[in-house]
Amino acid sequence: MHDTPAYTPSEAARILGLPVATLKAWSFGQTNRIPSGEVRKFHAVIRPADARHRLLSFANLCELHVLSAIRRKHKVSLPKVRASVDYVKRKLGSERPLLDRDFKTNGIDLFVTHASTLLNVSRQGQEALRGEFEHALARIERDRSGTPIRLFPYSRSSMADKNQPKTVVIDPRLAFGRPVISEVAVPTAIIIDRFRAGDSVTEMAGDYGVGKEEIEEALRFEQRLAA
Repeated sequence: MHDTPAYTPSEAARILGLPVATLKAWSFGQTNRIPSGEVRKFHAVIRPADARHRLLSFANLCELHVLSAIRRKHKVSLPKVRASVDYVKRKLGSERPLLDRDFKTNGIDLFVTHASTLLNVSRQGQEALRGEFEHALARIERDRSGTPIRLFPYSRSSMADKNQPKTVVIDPRLAFGRPVISEVAVPTAIIIDRFRAGDSVTEMAGDYGVGKEEIEEALRFEQRLAA
């Protein structure tokens, strides 16, 4: 289920707060024509669930969520991202290193060490990059085998806020993998629709048996998507 094609690039980009062009390049590769007229093709960083129909899976969302940690501040180019991921792939012996449970213990340092030579970042920058990876990985819940089963996407536009709550969750077993309030599995799309129709935060909190904070965070998430 976690690798079933379910998300279009635009939908995945909205959920993750990534530019659509960046997500497409990381997922499906990119073709550029340079001034000399030469065409350069860059391969994708991840393996999409359905490259032919350009659809992504929950597992792909988790991979892209981890990659987004480096895009937020360093805006690393596709060739440099792919080179570093390929390096980690070889070192870990894993086809999908960003999903590998060893990525947190070994892969982050491997990636940062390799990427640092490409990005020329300072020691302070390396520490920040490592911290961003760790924070992103902490928002992925795994089962006993290490397989990702739930993703808590960032609900606030300022991703640097390390105290973002885990109110909104992506779970392929709930609402066809669309964002829901984690406690009650109510789609955030329903919350924003009711709010636009005039229902108050207090009314919805009472209806769903959650605190007003949960409703407000769901609205914050949906409003971030619309920004």
